[in-house]
This record gives sequence, structure tokens and C-alpha cells, in this order.
Amino acid sequence: MTARTPLSVASGKPYPVVVPPAGDPVSLDLFLGDAEFTIDGTDGQLLIRGHGVPLGDLVRFHEKDSMGGKDVRVWHVSQQRDGFVAETVAAF
Repeated sequence: MTARTPLSVASGKPYPVVVPPAGDPVSLDLFLGDAEFTIDGTDGQLLIRGHGVPLGDLVRFHEKDSMGGKDVRVWHVSQQRDGFVAETVAAF
């Protein structure tokens, strides 16, 4: 069995969320719990799946290799005037 290599993303660079999690009203609450969203990444669109928890005015989102699987990256998702942005963060 081989490990899936995640696509490259730059740490600390905000990526626009082009497809947020489905639901109404459109707010950061959509990113809480098990969710998925798509960013406009370095090499094209990238689907992010995982689990989000509130962190002040952000959502700390743990990207997983599969729903309920191993951690891949940690993202901070924020709401901007024109939509949402997701930025990878170092989490130790």
C-alpha cells in the first residue's frame, strides 16, 4: 500500500475558497464539523476534506486523507468581504 502524496500548497499563503461547504446561511459555521470545500490552489483547484472547530473569528480546519482518517494539514479559514480564504498553518 502506498501513501497518497498531497498536492503542494504554500504555508501561510491565503487561498480563495471557490466552493464552500453547502448550506445556508453562508457563514463560517459551514466549515464546522465534518465538511469539504475547494480552494484555488497553486496547481489548480484542490478539494479539502476534514473537520473544523471554532477558533475565535476563524475556523481551525484539520484536513484529512479521508473522512475520519489521518491528518494531512491544518488550515485557518476566515470570512472576508468577498468570500472565504483558507491558509495553511504550522501545527505542532
